[in-house]
Amino acid sequence: MGDALLSIDVGTASLRSALVSTKGKVLAKNIQQLKLWQSPGIMEQSSDDVYGCLIVSVRQLIEQYHHPVTIKAIGIDATASQVLLNQNLEPLHLPDNPEANILGWMDHRAQPQSEIINKQFETSSGQNAPGQQIPEMCLSKMLWLKQEQPELWSQCGLILDLYDFLTWKLTGVTTRSLFSKVTCEPQEVLEVLGIDKPELRRGELLLPASPIPGGLSASSAETTGLPAGTPVAAGVVDGTGGSLAVLGPIQSDKEYSCLENKLSMVVGTSTIYVASSRSARTIKGAWGPMPSALEGFYHNIVGQSAAGALIDHLITSHPSYTDALNESKRNHKTIYSYLNKVLKNMAGESQPIPLLTYDIHLLPYFAGNRCPRMDMSLKGMMTGLTLDQSIENLALWYLACIQAIALGARHNIERLTENGYCFNELRPCGGLAKNPLFVQEHVNITGIPAKMPEEPDCMLLSGALVAAVACGTYTSIKDAMGVMSQQRETLHPETSLAGYYDKKYRIYLELYEDQQKYQKIMSHES
Repeated sequence: MGDALLSIDVGTASLRSALVSTKGKVLAKNIQQLKLWQSPGIMEQSSDDVYGCLIVSVRQLIEQYHHPVTIKAIGIDATASQVLLNQNLEPLHLPDNPEANILGWMDHRAQPQSEIINKQFETSSGQNAPGQQIPEMCLSKMLWLKQEQPELWSQCGLILDLYDFLTWKLTGVTTRSLFSKVTCEPQEVLEVLGIDKPELRRGELLLPASPIPGGLSASSAETTGLPAGTPVAAGVVDGTGGSLAVLGPIQSDKEYSCLENKLSMVVGTSTIYVASSRSARTIKGAWGPMPSALEGFYHNIVGQSAAGALIDHLITSHPSYTDALNESKRNHKTIYSYLNKVLKNMAGESQPIPLLTYDIHLLPYFAGNRCPRMDMSLKGMMTGLTLDQSIENLALWYLACIQAIALGARHNIERLTENGYCFNELRPCGGLAKNPLFVQEHVNITGIPAKMPEEPDCMLLSGALVAAVACGTYTSIKDAMGVMSQQRETLHPETSLAGYYDKKYRIYLELYEDQQKYQKIMSHES
């Protein structure tokens, strides 16, 4: 009978479970679609649905894996979403939705509250200052609850980050991981804002990969079909977990120190780029410094709220989307693989694919700008539109969007390098990392090579890494990464296109300036 680790990865629209070997190979996986209520500025989910999907996924995974296996431990990563529970620790449902009790990570209703907090602390600095806020941050959401939903706020008995909620459901023990967004703000900040309710933030703080006391509870053992007492690791936020999955292997102190030169890029519905440093750096326009699961390191994080979500928005809104989707199905391809092929055919042998968008430019601020501008009121822009409704035109929109996301990454990387970072390698992870065109455009536009993960579904290594440490298979996350986080080929920039991308980047920056100019014109009193 073989040993395996059970990894749970909770994304925006789906939950995946996987059996992962202690060497970092995904043996089997199962996916369940999550309920998601999303409209402009709103993202809601149901904790009952998420946990129910977890149970179904785990049971199906075990049933469909036709080999005897001993599950050594369970690890969970999830989005930075907050679960609301009442005084009886039951779901506290959001207004006008009798099912939802999760404020999703991309919920932007707290925009006014983020502005209030920024104004309140605009002259503050140091470890007790909250840093610049956007509505996705937990602090803004808590203030929104108190100001806009006072009855809900008064009924609230506990707020848990989604990963901490799931470990609580599995073990019956309320804990907070190092990555907890609910408990990371100083009490002084909460007092100033009038949202200091200690009971909402209760739970034992555990270090990353720590086993939760007691492990899998008897009731959860019955529902999952796993043995009671199976070790359950403290939860981890998906972006940080994905970063751990691709920053290895670490097999020497020198390789450990070189983490400062590697930028992990966790790319899916959104993008985050995780920089690691030995010193705690406060950088305007970046999140952090944040504690790291890696001893002796801190993280600064940048990124964009809409990446995969923006690509899907653009291609599904194009007149030729249905035709393209049908063609992709007919050719047994994903819509993205199909569009990549369309672009290749359009370019032919005469020119590189990236040059196809020489007169199409896009500012990807359709959901505002998370970093480095931290202004969620900004809007998307696109130039070069025509009356063309062909599949080829759809492919050009798709390419322009991919390039715009990579140009946003370049903008963020510049902000990090201005503050002492120096990167010589990208480490991609997530759904978009499986798209070769997406990754290559990041490499080309940033000018930084990318080392690709050996395990294509490397996000599923996130929970497995912390599970491996929780059960004692490895003594530290660093040791686990030395074995489980392996890389393969390196993608290099197409240096002959550097001048072209410099021009595209200049236009990218000027699109923002143009938008600011238009806003001033429209707001000017004539």
